[in-house]
Amino acid sequence: MKYKKAELLDWPRNIDITCINEQFGSPAWVISEKQLVDNVNAYAKFTEDNGRIFYPVKTNPSLTVLQLLAKLGVGADCASQLEINLALLSGIKIQNISYNTPVQDIKICESLLISEGNVVMDDINAILELQNLIRYKSYKGKLFLRVNLPENIGYATKNENQELMAHGHKSSKFGIPVEDLDKLLKQLTIPISGLHVHVGTQMDNMKSFEHAISSLNNLAEHLMRFDQIVTDINLGGGLGIPFESNQDFPSLDTWCYNMKSHKKEHLKYSVEPGHALIGNTISLLTSIQTIKESRGKKWAIVDAGTDQLTKITLLKWPHRILNNAGQELQVGNDAIAGPLCFAGDVLKENIDVGGLKKGDPLLITEAGAYTFSLSNKFNGRTAPKWLLIASNNNVFETMEKESIYDELHHSKYNWNSTDDNACARTIDEKLINNLSSKYLFKTCEADSFQYIDVTNVRRNHYRFTVLTTSVVEFISMPFAIRILGDASIISFLHSEGMKEKKNPVWGRKLSMDFYEQLPSNQKFEFTVRLSNPIVKSTQIVRVARFKSLCNQCSGSLIISYEK
Repeated sequence: MKYKKAELLDWPRNIDITCINEQFGSPAWVISEKQLVDNVNAYAKFTEDNGRIFYPVKTNPSLTVLQLLAKLGVGADCASQLEINLALLSGIKIQNISYNTPVQDIKICESLLISEGNVVMDDINAILELQNLIRYKSYKGKLFLRVNLPENIGYATKNENQELMAHGHKSSKFGIPVEDLDKLLKQLTIPISGLHVHVGTQMDNMKSFEHAISSLNNLAEHLMRFDQIVTDINLGGGLGIPFESNQDFPSLDTWCYNMKSHKKEHLKYSVEPGHALIGNTISLLTSIQTIKESRGKKWAIVDAGTDQLTKITLLKWPHRILNNAGQELQVGNDAIAGPLCFAGDVLKENIDVGGLKKGDPLLITEAGAYTFSLSNKFNGRTAPKWLLIASNNNVFETMEKESIYDELHHSKYNWNSTDDNACARTIDEKLINNLSSKYLFKTCEADSFQYIDVTNVRRNHYRFTVLTTSVVEFISMPFAIRILGDASIISFLHSEGMKEKKNPVWGRKLSMDFYEQLPSNQKFEFTVRLSNPIVKSTQIVRVARFKSLCNQCSGSLIISYEK
């Protein structure tokens, strides 16, 4: 196939960001389901199976992204138990999960292999430790060796960030040097199912990928001398995408076509695409908060910056920015900057902001990879909402903007007194009675509710209507916990196909937003939506997300059911 350059996509140009901003507000992550489907289908031409596309969760761990990929049958490349849990909760199958990290938890490796998952390893000592642990155990999972090739083809065009991204370079910390393989293989008694390599991030050189697949094909043949029958080749990820029109990367079609010609019939091939799978499917909607002028230069200050776009500002990877007409901002003497107290918080230099004004929406494109995952709370900025442009072009909010009360400093800090001169004093019982809430202490016991209607709207989605009776004119938080907790348990057990509650169901963690009063002594309507389950040997764990139809109460409850 003749080389074809990857182009900047048109879908961000074709959406009405003025309308979206008016309806949902900014900042907001915006994902195109259609573009994600197109990217998955393109890679599947090479892998021949969506389940052999292992999406690196570290690229963008948004549950919106993971659920879309799960629906498409895509797998997940995970570097921690948290990432494994996110994948499972999103509905990704355990056999489509791969675990790969520089420092591995051997127990996780064992558990995944027994559960038909995939494990990629490059630490010889850890491999031998795992071998001792599972030597006499039966497992259906696949163990891959990650290798470091002696010849480094590298990038076609040099830039100052490549030393941070050249994961396949022979001097990097990743992979078992090929020259050390034979020594390891002589010590192995457990089967090796696959070989793995990752040439680097934002790779622009087709020759690097072609060299990698040819080398692994040859190594697979070499391992037969040690009675190791390799069935799988994992080529990692690394295919780059352009952020501006002057950048040159192979198109995804070019990559798949050229790599397909190197495949061997007796081997199965998998990939771990990050940028090329998710990068061009997500844009960041932002809006101008003010326009400042200093020494003849205008600064358009928007409501998202280095807090969400660390990669752009610190690695100097400027992305294209579109105005509300879908046009790229023109060259000029001005700049677009973020809202942070940081001089480097600049999103785009040398552009003309003359036609822009306060309140105008802007769209930062190709922002799907290593942005949300590297976001931070500098200056108290919280995570934006998530919007999904479905395949039918309807727009939905899939995740609310993070609240300031979601900040972990509030929930995990131990508020101890530092007054060393203080002494403990018993509080008088009469004073306790005077300070106590009479409702919470006693009368709330009379609060009750009954189910009027319960509807299973669709899989893992329930709608409840209850009639509340209370001695006060509002639904208190303890009363709400009883109602929503019981409804979550009903949803959980019904989704598992159970006819009655036989074993304990435990609430593991409760989070609730309850900022406005809900009236009592009338109907209360709410929904409960369940995550997919994490199935363990003795229990099933799910997350229940509840939300009142009036949007005045919402939250989540982590539940476990003892088998």
